[in-house]
Amino acid sequence: MAADLKSYIQRLRARLDLDAAVADDIVREMETHIEDRLAELQRGGIDSDHAQRSLSERLGRPTALAREFQQAYASATWNDALTAAAAFLFVAALYATHLWNHPAAVSGVAVVVVAATLYGLWRRRPPWFYAWAGLAFTLLSFCGYFAFALLQRASQPIADGQFEPLAMLGVGGTLLYVPLALIIAASCVRAGSRRDWLDASVMLSPSAPVIVWLAALHEHGGIFDGAAEMAVADMALASTFMLMAAAAGLFVRLRSRPQKLATLIGAATVTLATITAVYDPGVSLNALTARTVLLFGFLLSPALLDALPLRPFGPTAHQD
Repeated sequence: MAADLKSYIQRLRARLDLDAAVADDIVREMETHIEDRLAELQRGGIDSDHAQRSLSERLGRPTALAREFQQAYASATWNDALTAAAAFLFVAALYATHLWNHPAAVSGVAVVVVAATLYGLWRRRPPWFYAWAGLAFTLLSFCGYFAFALLQRASQPIADGQFEPLAMLGVGGTLLYVPLALIIAASCVRAGSRRDWLDASVMLSPSAPVIVWLAALHEHGGIFDGAAEMAVADMALASTFMLMAAAAGLFVRLRSRPQKLATLIGAATVTLATITAVYDPGVSLNALTARTVLLFGFLLSPALLDALPLRPFGPTAHQD
């Protein structure tokens, strides 16, 4: 088999998010299919180079082919669905009980979320992985808000000419965190999109309501003084996460991509309606339209990454 087609098979194998034994069987079948087709084309009078180009055009992108295999072979169990739903229910309980401002409770939840995400990576991203990874992803938003609060507190003394070493160190760390967080976020989304942009969208889904909740927290006095005023916002976020739990379980069980997409969009629509009703029931049509565009643009941004044009097949072709 030519080097280009071997490279194609390797990229296909890397994108098969299936049990290792199943993925190996698929690769062996593809290698046999490619060799048989090349031999058939060459027996028909087509030279080797033209036969390889013709076959590569019929195969298409490795990512698209991997998705077809995953839809045919992946069979998420009810345990997978319940594990995905448990991620959002776990965090919903934190907000429903208003324990988010207790360091021990928050630390415990963060440890469980990160541990479950790392375990999912070790298990080669099972169907429930992206729900937990999405919650881990929201930690970037929380850390970003803490960095912002620190910067806000340090800015006034600095403006008054009090350049304390500890305050300056905090400001430097905060300014360094912003580009680092953006790089981490972009890398996570890109890595998720390489498998399936729908999974990456699931990973992004908790971030939007969390960012809105953080904005409400800031309006009520911030992380240090706003806890007493957050009862309504806490219940709204808890309700949103319970909705996401149901959507995540359904998403995992569904086999059809259109049905998965419809579940994702439906959950986002209800989330937007809930957020609007709680935080800004008198919003204008123009503002609501802008929020809708921003939300769905953010949620479906992995689809844009997936649709980026690729170079044609050749020595450096079919990179995705």
